[in-house]
Amino acid sequence: MTDPNMPVDGPYRITVEPIPTGVTLDVEHFVQGVVTDVVEQLLTDRFADRLDALYEAQPRDPYEIERPADLRSESLVADLVDVVRTKLPVYGGQCTRLAERLLTLRFAGQVRSLAERRAGTAERAEGGAAA
Repeated sequence: MTDPNMPVDGPYRITVEPIPTGVTLDVEHFVQGVVTDVVEQLLTDRFADRLDALYEAQPRDPYEIERPADLRSESLVADLVDVVRTKLPVYGGQCTRLAERLLTLRFAGQVRSLAERRAGTAERAEGGAAA
């Protein structure tokens, strides 16, 4: 059975939860992908020097215990996802407009897909008759 609070289960799961003024769309898995992309880019030559410069500009606390330098990127991604927002609020009438727009686009895609399939069938039929 599908979880009614998770109407989208892939490629990025989206959870919908009610709030007093509307709903929240929890897009944590999408945010995790974005943070992963950012961390991967920060580790490239293009951005590594800039990240180092920012780090060096930060004041140091001599009593702070620092993490080891060999922190894996997966751990960094998880820590960053834990501290960023993953819930997108949608209020009042926006919930209805969002649902209507999603339905409109879904059905428009189905109609377009059906028309494309019919056109492909007609082309194959014409090509077969010419051969």
